[in-house]
Amino acid sequence: MEPIVILGAGLAGLSAAHFLQRPWHLVEKTDRVGGLIKTEVIEGCFFDATGHWLHLRDPEIKELVNTRWLPDQLVSIQRKAAVFSREVFTRFPYQVNTHGLPPEVVAENLVGYVEAIYGEKGRALREREPRDFAEFILRYMGEGFAKNFMFPYNKKLWTVDPSELSAAWVGRFVPRPSLKEVVDGALGVGSDALGYNASFLYPREGGIESLARAMRAHLRGGELSVGVEPTAVDWKARQVSLSDGRTLGYSQLISSISLPGLVRLVGKGASGVPDEVLAAAGRLRATTVTYVCVAARGKNRQPWHWIYLPEPEFHSYRIGSPSAVYAPLAPPDTATFCVEYSHHGELSLARAEALAVEDLVRSRMVHSAEELLFARAREIPHAYVLYDEAYGAAKAEILRFLEHAGILPAGRYGQWEYSSMEDAILAGRACARRLNG
Repeated sequence: MEPIVILGAGLAGLSAAHFLQRPWHLVEKTDRVGGLIKTEVIEGCFFDATGHWLHLRDPEIKELVNTRWLPDQLVSIQRKAAVFSREVFTRFPYQVNTHGLPPEVVAENLVGYVEAIYGEKGRALREREPRDFAEFILRYMGEGFAKNFMFPYNKKLWTVDPSELSAAWVGRFVPRPSLKEVVDGALGVGSDALGYNASFLYPREGGIESLARAMRAHLRGGELSVGVEPTAVDWKARQVSLSDGRTLGYSQLISSISLPGLVRLVGKGASGVPDEVLAAAGRLRATTVTYVCVAARGKNRQPWHWIYLPEPEFHSYRIGSPSAVYAPLAPPDTATFCVEYSHHGELSLARAEALAVEDLVRSRMVHSAEELLFARAREIPHAYVLYDEAYGAAKAEILRFLEHAGILPAGRYGQWEYSSMEDAILAGRACARRLNG
């Protein structure tokens, strides 16, 4: 029998290979496994491809990570995140930590919340489901929080107005505060433990890529090819053409590569793909994220693991600090930062590096540009999938075809969604269990 071929050796692909009980062949276009779960070392400083923090909810995955993949190798970290707005730092999440902001801003946030949840002004939204993300924000947080943080920050992150996005993705990612939480936060007794990432796990050594390396080391029952990429998929003949000239036959196909990219590969195969499916793939959109790896002399000036920047004078939407999260990620007396920008290809790497210096100084994360040792930009394609008006129907069209073609998508980009590292591992497991029978 032909093996099960898996496209992409990110967490979803590695997980599928781990859980499969039949022969498999895992194909990865880069020189090592992990997808975005990779760690780069620059002059002794460790940088992940932006913040990758591990949250484990599933008992089986938790057991695997803690006892097989990374036994006694994880540290538990309590989040220290902040919002820098109106020239002050307030703890994250913003909606339950407004103490310290100008009184008029705090009042606007509180009044807007009460009107949304209890007032006549918010009645219409309370009587139906939100039509889009903007309505979700107004329904559960009110006009003040929308104006002062949620609208401007999310427009930076997603690159479009919240009214252009559905609320289908919010789930556990956007907490809905209670009245007590909002009031406590305004009085300075709020909690920073709200949200899915209030605490997280991180490897003691080697950065987040340690997880991918450990998963690879424990794989059994198949073959891994790195540095080779698929060039076409013939779904009727059940064959994958590779960049090294080989053709792999398969009994089943799992794909964790980007959903539009998969459609293009199938379109290049002899069996082709229907025009309406190609058109649907063309309607799927995502942002590009450029992140700038920065090191500065001296210890961290601020205690924050990362900060959010909602205001327009900052081009960045978020600045993380690996050295603040976990000191061994940087040499002694060195502070490191990851400055993030969301766009659609219009931001050059050189421009991002220059903006990162400006945003670090303006946000008070460093004293001056003279402290900086280096600033090196990297790019992540299709980083955040856009849940826009076209998303639902276009994705459904593609998934119907893939089901017909016998191809299983898995992972954040294979399933074209907003999700976590554990979600990717769970997606790989789900595909394997389906094929194991």
